[in-house]
Amino acid sequence: MGIVMAVFFLLLVIGVPVAHVVLGAAAVGIIASGNNGVLLAQQTVLGMNSYVLLAVPFFIISGDLAAKGETSRRLVNAINAFMGGMRGGLGIATIFACALFGAITGSSIACVVAIGAMMLPQLLEAGYPRGLTIGIITTAGTLGVMIPPSIPMLQISVAMSTSVAKGFTSGFLPGLLTAVLMSLWVAFYAKRHDIPLQPKMGWREKLHVLKDSIWALLFPVIILGSIYGGIATPTEAAVISVFYVLFVEIFIYRSIKLGALWDIIKHSTVSAATLTLTIATAQVFVWFMTTENIPTLLYNALTTLIDNRYSMLFLLCLLFLVVGCFTNVATVVIIIGPILAPVLKFFAIDTLQFGVLAVLLSQLGFVSPPFGLCLFVAMKVAKASMPEVVKGSLPFLGAMVIATLLVVFFPALATWLPGLVYG
Repeated sequence: MGIVMAVFFLLLVIGVPVAHVVLGAAAVGIIASGNNGVLLAQQTVLGMNSYVLLAVPFFIISGDLAAKGETSRRLVNAINAFMGGMRGGLGIATIFACALFGAITGSSIACVVAIGAMMLPQLLEAGYPRGLTIGIITTAGTLGVMIPPSIPMLQISVAMSTSVAKGFTSGFLPGLLTAVLMSLWVAFYAKRHDIPLQPKMGWREKLHVLKDSIWALLFPVIILGSIYGGIATPTEAAVISVFYVLFVEIFIYRSIKLGALWDIIKHSTVSAATLTLTIATAQVFVWFMTTENIPTLLYNALTTLIDNRYSMLFLLCLLFLVVGCFTNVATVVIIIGPILAPVLKFFAIDTLQFGVLAVLLSQLGFVSPPFGLCLFVAMKVAKASMPEVVKGSLPFLGAMVIATLLVVFFPALATWLPGLVYG
Protein backbone atom coordinates (compact mmCIF):
# COMPACT_ATOMS: atom_id res chain seq x y z
CA MET A 1 0.00 0.00 0.00
CA GLY A 2 2.90 2.33 0.73
CA ILE A 3 4.21 1.93 -2.83
CA VAL A 4 0.75 2.70 -4.24
CA MET A 5 0.46 5.95 -2.28
CA ALA A 6 4.03 6.92 -3.18
CA VAL A 7 3.22 6.46 -6.89
CA PHE A 8 -0.03 8.39 -6.43
CA PHE A 9 1.63 11.46 -4.89
CA LEU A 10 4.66 11.33 -7.20
CA LEU A 11 2.46 11.40 -10.30
CA LEU A 12 0.31 14.15 -8.78
CA VAL A 13 3.31 16.34 -7.92
CA ILE A 14 4.87 16.08 -11.39
CA GLY A 15 1.64 17.28 -12.99
CA VAL A 16 0.14 14.11 -14.48
CA PRO A 17 -3.64 14.50 -15.11
CA VAL A 18 -5.68 13.31 -12.14
CA ALA A 19 -7.40 10.48 -14.03
CA HIS A 20 -4.02 9.04 -15.05
CA VAL A 21 -2.66 9.52 -11.53
CA VAL A 22 -5.49 7.44 -10.08
CA LEU A 23 -5.28 4.77 -12.77
CA GLY A 24 -1.49 4.53 -12.56
CA ALA A 25 -1.48 4.12 -8.78
CA ALA A 26 -4.29 1.54 -8.94
CA ALA A 27 -2.48 -0.37 -11.71
CA VAL A 28 0.67 -0.64 -9.58
CA GLY A 29 -1.36 -1.92 -6.64
CA ILE A 30 -3.43 -4.42 -8.63
CA ILE A 31 -0.48 -5.92 -10.52
CA ALA A 32 1.79 -5.96 -7.45
CA SER A 33 -0.93 -7.87 -5.58
CA GLY A 34 -0.86 -10.61 -8.21
CA ASN A 35 -4.22 -9.75 -9.77
CA ASN A 36 -4.92 -10.00 -13.49
CA GLY A 37 -4.35 -6.71 -15.32
CA VAL A 38 -7.66 -7.26 -17.13
CA LEU A 39 -9.30 -5.99 -13.93
CA LEU A 40 -8.12 -2.49 -14.84
CA ALA A 41 -10.23 -2.47 -17.99
CA GLN A 42 -13.21 -4.19 -16.32
CA GLN A 43 -13.38 -1.77 -13.39
CA THR A 44 -12.82 1.26 -15.62
CA VAL A 45 -15.79 0.28 -17.81
CA LEU A 46 -17.86 -0.40 -14.68
CA GLY A 47 -17.03 3.09 -13.41
CA MET A 48 -18.41 4.65 -16.59
CA ASN A 49 -21.45 2.38 -16.86
CA SER A 50 -23.85 4.81 -15.20
CA TYR A 51 -27.00 6.30 -16.67
CA VAL A 52 -26.83 9.24 -14.25
CA LEU A 53 -23.34 10.19 -15.46
CA LEU A 54 -24.79 10.88 -18.91
CA ALA A 55 -26.07 14.13 -17.40
CA VAL A 56 -22.54 15.52 -17.09
CA PRO A 57 -21.71 16.05 -20.81
CA PHE A 58 -25.17 17.46 -21.56
CA PHE A 59 -25.03 19.98 -18.67
CA ILE A 60 -21.53 21.02 -19.77
CA ILE A 61 -22.65 21.49 -23.39
CA SER A 62 -25.72 23.53 -22.45
CA GLY A 63 -23.63 25.64 -20.06
CA ASP A 64 -21.03 26.40 -22.70
CA LEU A 65 -23.73 27.36 -25.20
CA ALA A 66 -25.34 29.70 -22.65
CA ALA A 67 -21.96 31.24 -21.80
CA LYS A 68 -21.11 31.97 -25.41
CA GLY A 69 -24.57 33.25 -26.27
CA GLU A 70 -26.82 36.01 -24.93
CA THR A 71 -28.08 34.12 -21.87
CA SER A 72 -25.39 35.40 -19.51
CA ARG A 73 -25.84 39.08 -20.40
CA ARG A 74 -29.62 38.95 -20.11
CA LEU A 75 -29.48 37.19 -16.74
CA VAL A 76 -27.24 39.97 -15.42
CA ASN A 77 -29.59 42.63 -16.80
CA ALA A 78 -32.62 41.05 -15.13
CA ILE A 79 -30.98 40.75 -11.71
CA ASN A 80 -29.50 44.25 -11.90
CA ALA A 81 -32.91 45.71 -12.76
CA PHE A 82 -34.20 44.73 -9.30
CA MET A 83 -31.05 45.02 -7.17
CA GLY A 84 -29.04 47.75 -8.85
CA GLY A 85 -30.83 50.64 -7.13
CA MET A 86 -29.99 49.65 -3.53
CA ARG A 87 -26.79 50.53 -1.65
CA GLY A 88 -24.10 48.30 -3.13
CA GLY A 89 -26.77 46.98 -5.49
CA LEU A 90 -24.61 46.60 -8.58
CA GLY A 91 -22.07 44.54 -6.62
CA ILE A 92 -24.84 42.44 -5.07
CA ALA A 93 -26.42 41.94 -8.49
CA THR A 94 -23.05 40.72 -9.76
CA ILE A 95 -22.84 38.18 -6.93
CA PHE A 96 -26.29 36.73 -7.65
CA ALA A 97 -25.68 36.82 -11.39
CA CYS A 98 -22.51 34.79 -10.80
CA ALA A 99 -24.46 32.34 -8.65
CA LEU A 100 -27.11 31.81 -11.30
CA PHE A 101 -24.78 31.82 -14.28
CA GLY A 102 -22.25 29.59 -12.52
CA ALA A 103 -25.00 27.09 -11.78
CA ILE A 104 -25.94 27.01 -15.48
CA THR A 105 -22.38 26.59 -16.76
CA GLY A 106 -21.14 24.38 -13.90
CA SER A 107 -17.76 26.09 -14.16
CA SER A 108 -16.32 28.66 -11.76
CA ILE A 109 -13.63 29.61 -14.24
CA ALA A 110 -16.13 30.21 -17.06
CA CYS A 111 -18.18 32.35 -14.69
CA VAL A 112 -15.21 34.51 -13.65
CA VAL A 113 -14.31 35.05 -17.31
CA ALA A 114 -17.83 35.72 -18.62
CA ILE A 115 -19.33 37.74 -15.77
CA GLY A 116 -16.01 39.28 -14.76
CA ALA A 117 -15.28 40.65 -18.22
CA MET A 118 -18.82 42.01 -18.42
CA MET A 119 -19.17 43.53 -14.94
CA LEU A 120 -15.63 44.68 -14.10
CA PRO A 121 -15.81 47.89 -16.19
CA GLN A 122 -19.40 48.57 -15.08
CA LEU A 123 -18.50 48.28 -11.37
CA LEU A 124 -15.43 50.50 -11.73
CA GLU A 125 -17.42 53.08 -13.69
CA ALA A 126 -20.10 53.04 -10.96
CA GLY A 127 -17.52 54.07 -8.34
CA TYR A 128 -16.67 50.69 -6.79
CA PRO A 129 -13.05 50.46 -5.56
CA ARG A 130 -10.86 48.24 -7.70
CA GLY A 131 -10.02 45.89 -4.82
CA LEU A 132 -13.68 45.30 -3.93
CA THR A 133 -14.56 44.78 -7.59
CA ILE A 134 -11.80 42.22 -8.11
CA GLY A 135 -12.83 40.42 -4.91
CA ILE A 136 -16.44 40.14 -6.10
CA ILE A 137 -15.68 38.68 -9.51
CA THR A 138 -12.98 36.34 -8.14
CA THR A 139 -15.06 34.72 -5.39
CA ALA A 140 -18.66 34.98 -6.58
CA GLY A 141 -17.80 32.86 -9.59
CA THR A 142 -17.40 29.86 -7.28
CA LEU A 143 -21.04 29.96 -6.14
CA GLY A 144 -22.24 28.05 -9.19
CA VAL A 145 -20.57 24.80 -8.11
CA MET A 146 -22.99 24.67 -5.17
CA ILE A 147 -26.28 25.95 -6.57
CA PRO A 148 -28.05 23.31 -8.71
CA PRO A 149 -27.73 21.88 -11.22
CA SER A 150 -24.26 21.31 -9.73
CA ILE A 151 -21.92 19.00 -11.63
CA PRO A 152 -19.67 18.38 -8.57
CA MET A 153 -22.76 17.50 -6.51
CA LEU A 154 -23.87 15.12 -9.26
CA GLN A 155 -20.46 13.43 -9.20
CA ILE A 156 -20.53 13.14 -5.41
CA SER A 157 -24.08 11.72 -5.44
CA VAL A 158 -23.00 9.04 -7.93
CA ALA A 159 -19.91 8.19 -5.86
CA MET A 160 -21.90 7.94 -2.61
CA SER A 161 -24.84 6.10 -4.27
CA THR A 162 -27.31 8.74 -3.10
CA SER A 163 -30.14 10.55 -4.87
CA VAL A 164 -28.90 13.17 -7.35
CA ALA A 165 -32.11 15.18 -6.93
CA LYS A 166 -31.58 15.27 -3.14
CA GLY A 167 -27.94 16.22 -3.68
CA PHE A 168 -28.99 19.11 -5.92
CA THR A 169 -31.59 20.26 -3.39
CA SER A 170 -29.09 20.14 -0.50
CA GLY A 171 -27.02 22.84 -2.18
CA PHE A 172 -29.77 25.46 -2.38
CA LEU A 173 -29.62 26.89 1.15
CA PRO A 174 -25.81 26.76 1.61
CA GLY A 175 -25.33 28.38 -1.82
CA LEU A 176 -27.90 31.08 -1.06
CA LEU A 177 -26.41 31.60 2.41
CA THR A 178 -22.94 32.14 0.96
CA ALA A 179 -24.29 34.62 -1.61
CA VAL A 180 -26.16 36.53 1.13
CA LEU A 181 -23.08 36.70 3.39
CA MET A 182 -21.02 38.05 0.49
CA SER A 183 -23.76 40.57 -0.30
CA LEU A 184 -23.88 41.78 3.32
CA TRP A 185 -20.20 42.65 3.12
CA VAL A 186 -20.73 44.55 -0.15
CA ALA A 187 -23.67 46.48 1.35
CA PHE A 188 -21.69 47.29 4.52
CA TYR A 189 -18.66 48.41 2.50
CA ALA A 190 -20.78 50.50 0.13
CA LYS A 191 -22.48 52.30 3.01
CA ARG A 192 -19.26 52.86 4.95
CA HIS A 193 -17.38 54.22 1.92
CA ASP A 194 -20.38 56.01 0.42
CA ILE A 195 -20.33 54.25 -2.94
CA PRO A 196 -22.75 56.15 -5.20
CA LEU A 197 -26.25 54.75 -5.63
CA GLN A 198 -27.32 53.65 -9.09
CA PRO A 199 -30.45 55.22 -10.59
CA LYS A 200 -33.50 53.17 -9.72
CA MET A 201 -35.51 51.72 -12.56
CA GLY A 202 -39.22 52.36 -12.75
CA TRP A 203 -41.60 49.43 -12.96
CA ARG A 204 -42.14 50.01 -16.65
CA GLU A 205 -38.38 49.68 -17.27
CA LYS A 206 -38.15 46.62 -15.01
CA LEU A 207 -40.95 44.89 -16.88
CA HIS A 208 -39.25 45.70 -20.17
CA VAL A 209 -35.99 44.11 -18.94
CA LEU A 210 -37.90 41.07 -17.67
CA LYS A 211 -39.62 40.67 -21.00
CA ASP A 212 -36.27 40.97 -22.77
CA SER A 213 -34.70 38.35 -20.43
CA ILE A 214 -37.60 35.92 -20.02
CA TRP A 215 -36.07 33.16 -22.16
CA ALA A 216 -32.82 33.29 -20.19
CA LEU A 217 -34.65 33.29 -16.85
CA LEU A 218 -36.75 30.29 -17.89
CA PHE A 219 -33.62 28.22 -18.51
CA PRO A 220 -32.93 27.22 -14.87
CA VAL A 221 -36.67 27.16 -14.09
CA ILE A 222 -37.40 24.56 -16.78
CA ILE A 223 -34.39 22.39 -15.93
CA LEU A 224 -34.87 22.34 -12.16
CA GLY A 225 -38.66 22.32 -12.41
CA SER A 226 -38.58 19.20 -14.57
CA ILE A 227 -36.36 17.42 -12.01
CA TYR A 228 -38.18 18.45 -8.83
CA GLY A 229 -41.59 18.11 -10.45
CA GLY A 230 -40.87 14.47 -11.25
CA ILE A 231 -41.24 15.13 -14.99
CA ALA A 232 -37.67 14.17 -15.88
CA THR A 233 -34.65 12.48 -14.36
CA PRO A 234 -31.47 14.57 -13.98
CA THR A 235 -30.10 12.95 -17.15
CA GLU A 236 -33.26 13.69 -19.12
CA ALA A 237 -33.29 17.26 -17.77
CA ALA A 238 -29.69 17.68 -18.95
CA VAL A 239 -30.72 16.65 -22.47
CA ILE A 240 -33.67 19.06 -22.30
CA SER A 241 -31.26 21.84 -21.28
CA VAL A 242 -29.20 21.36 -24.46
CA PHE A 243 -32.21 21.50 -26.78
CA TYR A 244 -33.67 24.46 -24.89
CA VAL A 245 -30.54 26.60 -25.01
CA LEU A 246 -29.94 25.67 -28.65
CA PHE A 247 -33.45 26.81 -29.54
CA VAL A 248 -33.13 30.07 -27.58
CA GLU A 249 -29.64 31.05 -28.75
CA ILE A 250 -30.15 30.11 -32.42
CA PHE A 251 -33.77 31.06 -33.07
CA ILE A 252 -34.71 33.62 -30.37
CA TYR A 253 -31.52 35.57 -29.58
CA ARG A 254 -29.76 34.54 -32.82
CA SER A 255 -26.43 34.91 -31.04
CA ILE A 256 -24.87 31.59 -32.11
CA LYS A 257 -24.42 30.65 -35.74
CA LEU A 258 -24.77 27.04 -36.84
CA GLY A 259 -21.17 27.08 -38.03
CA ALA A 260 -19.92 27.82 -34.49
CA LEU A 261 -21.74 24.88 -32.89
CA TRP A 262 -19.05 22.34 -33.77
CA ASP A 263 -16.29 24.22 -31.93
CA ILE A 264 -18.47 24.77 -28.83
CA ILE A 265 -19.65 21.16 -28.64
CA LYS A 266 -16.12 19.84 -29.33
CA HIS A 267 -14.72 21.86 -26.40
CA SER A 268 -17.59 20.77 -24.13
CA THR A 269 -17.19 17.12 -25.05
CA VAL A 270 -13.48 17.17 -24.17
CA SER A 271 -14.31 18.69 -20.75
CA ALA A 272 -17.02 16.08 -20.17
CA ALA A 273 -14.72 13.24 -21.21
CA THR A 274 -12.10 14.40 -18.71
CA LEU A 275 -14.61 14.30 -15.85
CA THR A 276 -16.03 10.94 -16.90
CA LEU A 277 -12.58 9.38 -17.19
CA THR A 278 -11.72 10.61 -13.69
CA ILE A 279 -14.85 8.96 -12.28
CA ALA A 280 -14.13 5.74 -14.18
CA THR A 281 -10.54 5.46 -12.95
CA ALA A 282 -11.67 6.28 -9.40
CA GLN A 283 -13.75 3.09 -9.52
CA VAL A 284 -10.56 1.11 -10.17
CA PHE A 285 -8.82 2.74 -7.20
CA VAL A 286 -11.81 2.19 -4.90
CA TRP A 287 -11.98 -1.48 -5.93
CA PHE A 288 -8.30 -1.96 -5.12
CA MET A 289 -8.61 -0.20 -1.76
CA THR A 290 -11.63 -2.34 -0.87
CA THR A 291 -9.92 -5.62 -1.76
CA GLU A 292 -6.95 -4.56 0.37
CA ASN A 293 -9.34 -4.07 3.33
CA ILE A 294 -8.43 -0.37 3.60
CA PRO A 295 -11.99 0.75 4.52
CA THR A 296 -11.98 -1.49 7.59
CA LEU A 297 -8.51 -0.36 8.64
CA LEU A 298 -9.48 3.29 8.16
CA TYR A 299 -12.72 2.78 10.06
CA ASN A 300 -10.92 1.19 13.02
CA ALA A 301 -8.25 3.91 13.10
CA LEU A 302 -10.62 6.88 12.88
CA THR A 303 -13.23 5.57 15.31
CA THR A 304 -10.45 4.83 17.82
CA LEU A 305 -8.55 8.12 17.51
CA ILE A 306 -11.51 10.50 17.13
CA ASP A 307 -14.15 10.70 19.83
CA ASN A 308 -16.86 13.01 18.39
CA ARG A 309 -18.47 13.97 15.11
CA TYR A 310 -17.25 17.58 15.13
CA SER A 311 -13.61 16.52 15.31
CA MET A 312 -14.30 14.22 12.36
CA LEU A 313 -16.00 17.00 10.41
CA PHE A 314 -13.13 19.43 11.02
CA LEU A 315 -10.63 16.76 9.95
CA LEU A 316 -12.58 16.29 6.71
CA CYS A 317 -12.74 20.06 6.19
CA LEU A 318 -8.99 20.37 6.66
CA LEU A 319 -8.42 17.55 4.18
CA PHE A 320 -10.74 19.07 1.59
CA LEU A 321 -9.28 22.56 2.02
CA VAL A 322 -5.71 21.39 1.46
CA VAL A 323 -6.68 19.19 -1.47
CA GLY A 324 -8.91 21.90 -2.94
CA CYS A 325 -5.90 24.17 -3.41
CA PHE A 326 -4.38 21.64 -5.81
CA THR A 327 -7.22 19.75 -7.47
CA ASN A 328 -11.00 19.38 -7.61
CA VAL A 329 -12.39 18.25 -4.24
CA ALA A 330 -15.19 16.36 -6.01
CA THR A 331 -12.53 14.12 -7.55
CA VAL A 332 -11.15 13.32 -4.10
CA VAL A 333 -14.65 12.60 -2.74
CA ILE A 334 -15.26 10.19 -5.62
CA ILE A 335 -12.17 8.26 -4.49
CA ILE A 336 -12.45 8.39 -0.71
CA GLY A 337 -16.22 8.88 -0.27
CA PRO A 338 -17.22 5.21 -0.61
CA ILE A 339 -14.29 4.23 1.62
CA LEU A 340 -15.39 6.72 4.29
CA ALA A 341 -19.07 5.74 4.16
CA PRO A 342 -18.90 3.45 7.26
CA VAL A 343 -17.02 6.19 9.16
CA LEU A 344 -19.69 8.77 8.30
CA LYS A 345 -22.37 6.39 9.51
CA PHE A 346 -20.50 5.78 12.79
CA PHE A 347 -20.29 9.51 13.52
CA ALA A 348 -23.89 10.13 12.35
CA ILE A 349 -22.71 12.45 9.55
CA ASP A 350 -25.37 12.66 6.85
CA THR A 351 -24.04 12.06 3.35
CA LEU A 352 -25.82 15.24 2.20
CA GLN A 353 -23.94 17.31 4.79
CA PHE A 354 -20.73 15.55 3.74
CA GLY A 355 -21.37 16.42 0.08
CA VAL A 356 -22.22 20.05 0.80
CA LEU A 357 -19.10 20.51 2.91
CA ALA A 358 -16.98 18.98 0.16
CA VAL A 359 -18.38 21.44 -2.39
CA LEU A 360 -18.05 24.41 0.01
CA LEU A 361 -14.40 23.54 0.57
CA SER A 362 -14.01 23.11 -3.18
CA GLN A 363 -15.20 26.72 -3.53
CA LEU A 364 -12.65 27.83 -0.95
CA GLY A 365 -9.93 25.90 -2.74
CA PHE A 366 -10.68 27.72 -5.99
CA VAL A 367 -9.83 31.07 -4.37
CA SER A 368 -7.28 30.09 -1.71
CA PRO A 369 -3.76 31.46 -2.27
CA PRO A 370 -1.36 30.63 -3.69
CA PHE A 371 -2.78 27.92 -6.00
CA GLY A 372 -6.51 28.69 -6.35
CA LEU A 373 -7.39 28.53 -10.05
CA CYS A 374 -9.87 31.41 -9.88
CA LEU A 375 -7.11 33.68 -8.57
CA PHE A 376 -5.10 33.20 -11.75
CA VAL A 377 -8.16 33.64 -13.96
CA ALA A 378 -9.12 36.86 -12.14
CA MET A 379 -5.55 38.15 -12.52
CA LYS A 380 -5.89 37.76 -16.28
CA VAL A 381 -9.41 39.21 -16.52
CA ALA A 382 -8.64 42.22 -14.29
CA LYS A 383 -4.99 42.59 -15.35
CA ALA A 384 -4.08 42.54 -11.65
CA SER A 385 -1.25 41.14 -9.54
CA MET A 386 -1.67 38.15 -7.22
CA PRO A 387 -1.41 40.30 -4.03
CA GLU A 388 -4.10 42.63 -5.39
CA VAL A 389 -6.48 39.74 -6.15
CA VAL A 390 -5.85 38.04 -2.81
CA LYS A 391 -6.36 41.26 -0.83
CA GLY A 392 -9.65 41.99 -2.57
CA SER A 393 -10.85 38.42 -2.04
CA LEU A 394 -10.09 38.11 1.69
CA PRO A 395 -13.42 39.50 3.05
CA PHE A 396 -15.35 37.18 0.72
CA LEU A 397 -13.18 34.26 1.76
CA GLY A 398 -14.24 35.11 5.31
CA ALA A 399 -17.90 34.92 4.26
CA MET A 400 -17.28 31.50 2.69
CA VAL A 401 -15.57 30.24 5.86
CA ILE A 402 -18.55 31.41 7.96
CA ALA A 403 -20.94 29.56 5.63
CA THR A 404 -18.84 26.41 5.96
CA LEU A 405 -18.80 26.61 9.76
CA LEU A 406 -22.57 27.10 9.83
CA VAL A 407 -23.05 23.92 7.80
CA VAL A 408 -20.70 22.07 10.17
CA PHE A 409 -22.66 23.09 13.28
CA PHE A 410 -26.12 23.19 11.68
CA PRO A 411 -26.40 20.19 9.35
CA ALA A 412 -30.07 21.05 8.74
CA LEU A 413 -28.83 23.71 6.30
CA ALA A 414 -27.93 20.79 4.02
CA THR A 415 -30.57 18.23 5.01
CA TRP A 416 -33.76 20.18 5.81
CA LEU A 417 -34.80 21.13 2.26
CA PRO A 418 -34.24 17.66 0.74
CA GLY A 419 -36.23 16.20 3.65
CA LEU A 420 -39.03 18.71 3.07
CA VAL A 421 -39.19 18.07 -0.69
CA TYR A 422 -38.67 14.32 -0.73
CA GLY A 423 -39.63 13.26 2.80
